Parts: sequence; structure tokens; C-alpha cells
Amino acid sequence: MARTWSAVLARTGVPTGDGRILVEGAGTGRTLPLPISWQERSDNGHLGSIIVARMESLQFANGMVTATGTMLDDIPYKVIEELEAGVIGPSVDLDDLEYVMDEMERIVVTKWRVAGATLVAIPAFSDVSLTLDPRPVEPMDMEPAVEEEQFPVYTPEQEAAWDALYASAAPAEALPPAGWFSDPGFTELTPLTVTEDGRVFGHIAAHDTCHVGLPGCVTAPYSASGYAHFHVGAQRTQEGATVPVGSLVTGPSHAAPGDPFRAAQQHYDDIASAVAKVCAYDDEFGIAVTGWINPYADQARVDQFMSLPVSGDWRPIGGELELIAVCSVNTPGFPVPRARVAFSNGAQQSLIGTFGVTPVRGPVPEQVAPKDDGSAERARWAWQTRGH
Repeated sequence: MARTWSAVLARTGVPTGDGRILVEGAGTGRTLPLPISWQERSDNGHLGSIIVARMESLQFANGMVTATGTMLDDIPYKVIEELEAGVIGPSVDLDDLEYVMDEMERIVVTKWRVAGATLVAIPAFSDVSLTLDPRPVEPMDMEPAVEEEQFPVYTPEQEAAWDALYASAAPAEALPPAGWFSDPGFTELTPLTVTEDGRVFGHIAAHDTCHVGLPGCVTAPYSASGYAHFHVGAQRTQEGATVPVGSLVTGPSHAAPGDPFRAAQQHYDDIASAVAKVCAYDDEFGIAVTGWINPYADQARVDQFMSLPVSGDWRPIGGELELIAVCSVNTPGFPVPRARVAFSNGAQQSLIGTFGVTPVRGPVPEQVAPKDDGSAERARWAWQTRGH
């Protein structure tokens, strides 16, 4: 089955790496579907590219041009490999253009239309991406029905073994209540806390705290997906419900900064290292988690977790930075003061600065009005000399 995808194709109101600005509200799109091409080798403009996907929706909102669509059949597998590795991104193809040059010698595109996009190694915008959706579940071949249902016959010893196995299953009272994974309504920034009965709650980073190891004021980003890329596990509760959860881990160090997000997720995918199962969410103070200590976790790892702060790992997914893991570290990047409560563990979170985490964004850059001062001629010359 064909893979579907979602993408951030371009940003409006901010300059590209070569000094072009798409004016907010000035863009349109050709009639869908539109082509998504792939350039195997770097060349001038988008020369030498082939069509590999179909764009089926196109949106202009919140300073972004976003799209969704479907990959074509029988395309080179190298396209999928490069997308999953995060080494190529979309460069939007525009036509029906009008543009001028501003006083800073930047090309200001005052009218533009999306005609497609091309996957290249170095897109004009640094923070765009095309992300493949998870593979669809293939239909399973069903076994042919038997005319008469057959039941196995067990010996008394086998039946006794089965009874012992069923008796060892965790009863409902041994599971956490669903309320442990709900928003407790924090009234202030709260450090990560572990109670005697195994409940875990608190903030792992504040949204207004600057990362101590990066220049400027880099803050922990909000999640555009509701932490869907962190909530990759499931936890059963006393009430019989199942809630999506992520793991707080102790043991592995941070994944390499250059790893794409799937490789980074696999780096933390060690069952033995998971010491807590939590839900994550944004509130007015920061990034909060609520859950419980994994009762099957190794006690030595739990003790290590209780004595160390934690650090988050964000990776670019769909044009946004998303939290994919939280692990114990020696030195945190986002300090959260320790709480004066019993059985608590103050925890902090740091960012890996090379993942493109951006400083706190101010207002969208002011749009530049067209000027009839010869700037249009200079802009046409600059557009041609800088390529497409």
C-alpha cells in the first residue's frame, strides 16, 4: 500500500537562506493534485528531478505552507531511505510571481502560487520537512474455518501450570488508577516528584527557562502533536482503561545529534531502561508529566533515576520539534528547583542544541510593502542569479 505523508513546504514572513521572503497572505496554489519531485543529484535549480509523490491538500495558515499527499508506486527506494533519514526536504516550486527588492537587498515576493515541490538536499528554508506517515497495516490472511472446533486436552500437571500462570497476572488493584495519568492542575512550576506509593508527577522543563548550555535564550518547545511521538507505549489502569504513555529511562545516554528521529527513538527502545510510564502535556508553566514507577523496573535503575535529573530529546518531525524521549543525566539544561516535599526527586531537563531548537520566537517579521523605486528590476535580476 502507498505511503502517505505530511509536510511543511515553506514559511511566510521569514527570509530563506538566500534572502527571499514570501509575503503572508499573498500565496495561492494551482488546482490539486500537484507533483512532488525528487532530485537525486544536486544541480542548478531543480534540474534532473523525477516525480515521486502526489500532493492532495494544500494549506496556508500560521505563517506556514503545509501539505499532505501520497507517495507514488514503484519509486526508487532511495527516496524513502533519504526521507526516513531526514537528509532531504521539500523546496517549493512557485509560479505566477511578482516581487521587489527591499532596502536590505532581500527579494520580497508579493504574489506567488504553489505549483509543486521538489525534495532536495538543501531546501531554501532550513526548518521545512516532509514526513512519511506510519506504514498502513497489511491485511492478514485468515486461517480457513474448521468444520468442527477442536479443544486441546491437558494433563493435570499442565492444567495446574496454567492455573499458576493466570494467578500470577496482575490484579486490578496492582495497577495504577487512571487519575494518576490525568492533569492534576498544577498551580506552579513543580519539580519531578516520586511518592512512596510509586506515583510520578511534576514538570521536566519550564517554557520560560533558558537552556543553560546554548547561546541566547533557547527554551523548551511546545508539542504540536500533543506529544504523540513520545506516547508510543500503553498502560492499563485499575478501571480497565488503556492510556497512551511514554517512558522515563535510565541507562542510555542521549542519542547522537545527527540521528533522524526514528533512529533516535530506537536508541532509547530498551525495555530494561524504562523506570517510569507517564503522560506528557503542556500547561501554563512548562512540560508536565504524570504517571507511575514501572513495578518491573530494575531497582538499581530506579535508585539511579531518583538521584539524577532528567533531560529531554527533541527531533524535527513534520517541521516541528517533538519530544521523543526523556532520560536521566548528570547535568540538566533546564533547571527546575527541588520541591520541599517528602519522597521527592527534583528533576530538570536539557535540550540537545544541535537539533535545530529555536529561540523564543517573537512576532512574525513585518511584511515589506512593494516600492516603485526600481526595486522590482533589481529583484528580477537577483532572482535569476540566485536560481530557483
